[in-house]
Amino acid sequence: MEQAAVAPRVGVAGATGYAGAELVSLLLEHPSAQLTQVSSRSQAGRVHREACLGSRCDLELTEELDPTTLEVVISAQSALEAAARAGTWLESGALVIDVSADFRLRDPELYPRWYGREHPAPGLLQEAQLTVPELELGSREGRIVALPGCFATAAILATAPALRSGLVQPSAVVDGKTGISGAGRGAGQAYLFSELDEAVLPYAVPGHRHQPEIQQALSELSRTAVEVTFVPHLVPMTRGICVTCYLPWEGRPALDRVLQEYRLAYGGSPFVHLVEAPVPTKLASRTNHTFIHLNSQGSHLVVEAVLDNLGRGAAWQAVQALNWRLGLDPAAGIGRAPQWP
Repeated sequence: MEQAAVAPRVGVAGATGYAGAELVSLLLEHPSAQLTQVSSRSQAGRVHREACLGSRCDLELTEELDPTTLEVVISAQSALEAAARAGTWLESGALVIDVSADFRLRDPELYPRWYGREHPAPGLLQEAQLTVPELELGSREGRIVALPGCFATAAILATAPALRSGLVQPSAVVDGKTGISGAGRGAGQAYLFSELDEAVLPYAVPGHRHQPEIQQALSELSRTAVEVTFVPHLVPMTRGICVTCYLPWEGRPALDRVLQEYRLAYGGSPFVHLVEAPVPTKLASRTNHTFIHLNSQGSHLVVEAVLDNLGRGAAWQAVQALNWRLGLDPAAGIGRAPQWP
């Protein structure tokens, strides 16, 4: 894999949230990129290592990034904050990688429904590329790299090879479980230990904001309209995503044939692994790895996938996308595991 001639200068916007702080930790040790700026509106003026437990970053947090000195901006801000600033970043020539939801959906009319307000830069949506490197979803040419959400990443990786094969019907039911860190550092009462300990809580049953991006990506990958039903659940663990996906067979069950499709899709991937039995989320914790298990039950293919919501579901995925977009070693900078949260 070719390395960039000069290590690009990278800035992280929203560098004190869970995903942003994890990004900072990874980029500090990236062999082919330079972390030169970090921003946080709530912590501006402080040194990063003073604002985030476990950080070894001595950069001072600014209220905004100065994109004129950056080749790459990675945003881990709250929903629709990056979109409001992306035009300025792009005008300076920076590549924008967004960990949040700002560029995942192509249709601007979907944002008021799922995110509660109009999209700040609807004209940029069509040039954004929702990116999953293993499935060749996305482009190395675009100026905006959009990353799927944690649930969406797991569901897309779990079901796309089956749906592309035509061996299942274009329909998927996705049952999702997530750790509490997915709610971020500013989570409210519903996420307190005393509220969630010894409990499992389904939520967003009428519809979760990751559902339309799952449906959009799977429909594009399989070249047919895919119907997705998705219900997430909060479980009392800090990190982790587990999805169990149910896909009706098209005709007779063909588990061996569909397994071949998964081996073709992921056989060369350093980060996606097919396993012979379901595995716990802990196996993927603090990594960029996804573990997928397939089986058949009656008229349905059943696929389980586990990953780390802050790892492959957010920060580590952003570093993987940076490497993919710039033609770097896929595993560059994806090594040391941050210990917080």
